[in-house]
Amino acid sequence: MINLFNTQIESLSIHRVGNKSRNENIFLSANPFQLNDEITPLIKEYFLKPFREKEESYYHFTHETDLEFHPLHEIATSIFTDPRSIHEQSKKITTLLFEQSAHPHIKSGEVYIVYFENVLLDNEKTDAIGIFKSELKHDFLQFEERESILEMIVQQGINLNKLDKGALIMNQNREEGYKIL
Repeated sequence: MINLFNTQIESLSIHRVGNKSRNENIFLSANPFQLNDEITPLIKEYFLKPFREKEESYYHFTHETDLEFHPLHEIATSIFTDPRSIHEQSKKITTLLFEQSAHPHIKSGEVYIVYFENVLLDNEKTDAIGIFKSELKHDFLQFEERESILEMIVQQGINLNKLDKGALIMNQNREEGYKIL
C-alpha cells in the first residue's frame, strides 16, 4: 500500500518534447526548476493525486536478455545511486522519450522528471522518480485592469486537476525491475 502524504519533492526538471515525425524539436532545460512555497504544494498535488485515487497495480521493467540493457532501468539505477545526478539523467529520459515519439498521434508537451523522498510503500520509506507529461492545453481567462475597464485575456495552460500521463518508479526491488505505478 502506498502513502504519499509526507512525500516531498526534492528536485524537479522540466523539458519539452516534440514529435519527431512532425519535425518538432526537443527542449532541454539547462538547470532544474527552482521550486517555491506557492508552486510546490500545487505541483505535488498535480503529480501525486492520480496515484492516490487508483487501485495499486504495480509494473516493473523487463528485458528479454538482461535488465542492464533496459535504458530506463539503467537511468533509474543511476539516479537512485546518486540523486544529485537527476537533472542530467532527466535529459537522457526526455531524449529517450523524444526518440520514441515517431507515431503521428503522439502529442508534444512538457516532460517533468521529479525526485521524491519519503514515499511510504508497504510501511517502508523509500524514494521515487516521477516521470510525467502534460500534452493537453486548456483555455482560461485572465483579467487585467486598464484605466477604467477590466480587460479579458484568453490564455492557454495545463489543468492542474488532471494529469495527462505519469509513472512513479519506486526504489524497491531493483533486481526485479523496480516497482512502478
